[in-house]
Amino acid sequence: MANRVSCSTPARIGLLGNPSDGYFGACISTPVWNWQATVTLSPLNTDDTPYELPDDSGLKRIMQPTIAIFEKHFGRTVAQFKAEVETTIPYRVGLSGSSAIETAFMLTLMAFHDIPMNKISARELAELVLKIETEELGMVAGLQDRLPQAYGCMLHMDFDKELMTNRGYGDYTELNVENFPLLWVAHAPSGEDSGKTHSGIAERWQQQDAEMIEIIQHLADCANDGLQAIGSGDSTAFVSLIDTNFDLRRELFGEEALGETLDAVKLARSLGSCAKQCGSGGSIFGIIPNPDFPTIAAPAFSEMGWTFHSDIEVVM
Repeated sequence: MANRVSCSTPARIGLLGNPSDGYFGACISTPVWNWQATVTLSPLNTDDTPYELPDDSGLKRIMQPTIAIFEKHFGRTVAQFKAEVETTIPYRVGLSGSSAIETAFMLTLMAFHDIPMNKISARELAELVLKIETEELGMVAGLQDRLPQAYGCMLHMDFDKELMTNRGYGDYTELNVENFPLLWVAHAPSGEDSGKTHSGIAERWQQQDAEMIEIIQHLADCANDGLQAIGSGDSTAFVSLIDTNFDLRRELFGEEALGETLDAVKLARSLGSCAKQCGSGGSIFGIIPNPDFPTIAAPAFSEMGWTFHSDIEVVM
């Protein structure tokens, strides 16, 4: 058992294809290193407490099931520890802050119990973290958040039905981001639980809603076409796909479900940029269209109570 260990996991942006990942679609997502969640474990010397988690109900809600999944997967009871969590990821705005904490916590639990990092693959780590939300918390969630966080790089993820049914995972391809265009991100002070946002379409999928099935296919096409656009350095095509992805999502969920995010996308487009949601919460991103855009966009988003960032780091 280690004395004191820490692990960090970055935020995530869903670039294209989301939310088709839960419905045999395809996605492109990237870690974003501007924001990270760090979990630190220290030995706990007490006789009556197996572990001590931060005194925050939201953190306990996701950390306790992480322990349950850890113990179940590795077949061992956790040693006594005290956990500390520090995160700079904006709260509930679609940047995968919860899965970042869960991933960092799982990695820290492994390190604390002297389990080698190569004991599981990045794919298996992402699948373990997904189980926390689907099996323990009963949430509707997909893999496109956790995979780029576990792999630590931009990924194209093909969740083909035959692959997912026969072997339980898709095809995941690391993308070359050497010539990737500069991104910006804007986010609200806070958003809603993404599980609430997705619950309605999960029911529609179970009912095999024809309209939803068609939109999901178009969303997957965005990711597959984006793979080609990124590979060839075609920023014009990538810009178009970002806008198309948002318009499809708008059609899928309806304008009322998008709330203030729709206003933010309209603002970005009025300023000359493409825009779509980063995930399911109150954040959006786009490609910086010109050098003057950040100077114009920052005060414009500030007026609606959002925070604008132009120095987005997709490479560590």
